[in-house]
Amino acid sequence: MFKNLSIPVQRLYVQITAAIVTNSYFLAPYLKYLPCPSLNCYACPAANFACPIGTLQYFVIIGVFPFLLLGILFLVGGFLGRWACGYLCPFGLFQDLLAKIRKAKLEMPTWLGWGRYVSLVGVAIIIPAITKEPWFSKLCPAGTLEAGIPIVGWAFFKTKALGQYSTILGMTGWLFWVKVGLLAGTIAAAIYIKRPFCRFICPLGAIFGLFNRVSLLQIKVNHHALHLPADCRKICPVDIDIRKDPVSAKCIRCMQCTKCPGVSQK
Repeated sequence: MFKNLSIPVQRLYVQITAAIVTNSYFLAPYLKYLPCPSLNCYACPAANFACPIGTLQYFVIIGVFPFLLLGILFLVGGFLGRWACGYLCPFGLFQDLLAKIRKAKLEMPTWLGWGRYVSLVGVAIIIPAITKEPWFSKLCPAGTLEAGIPIVGWAFFKTKALGQYSTILGMTGWLFWVKVGLLAGTIAAAIYIKRPFCRFICPLGAIFGLFNRVSLLQIKVNHHALHLPADCRKICPVDIDIRKDPVSAKCIRCMQCTKCPGVSQK
């Protein structure tokens, strides 16, 4: 029965299931320190796993090589490329849902994609190594959505509705509101631009994207069918024409492009 569903519907079911499994808490006592292959905040009250980028920053700060983390990321990337971005990431699902609000999307210059590598090398590695603070995690809009707002919201409810004093509210300062502003900007951008965070900012996407050319999961293009009219870019959630570059580091391997003439999964 599942096979009879369209690829976007199948993918949506997998995304919802992955978001629930990643943030259902029942596995947290056993897997909380194991990095998951998606950008999911460790500080989320319901998170079962550790955030891979947060874990990377931790090891950068303490000066220890992250063998287990890189082993997990290289294994996932080597087999699937950026497939985890398209199917397992809760923040990716959040952006996909926002994209449904407005069908017409803005086209962005391709050079903005280099922002992922600036975010990875600069914000997630170099700056934490210098400042000894995990600055990507401090500013990450996914962390604000999954952890910052729920934690502060619950503290506010306890204080105002239950009359129980919470130290969390006293700790809420300017940085929290900067994080909220970045999240609000991301939400607004996701309505007008396809998956802006994944395309221009996400350091995990930068890592997995490096494997798209060599991963076992590939997209095959039949060049004899390229003359057939098709708007492959229109159905792509990251706004690329896969027929022009089937191994693009931007591709999240959602497989929706297999509806285009000459495109298939390999």
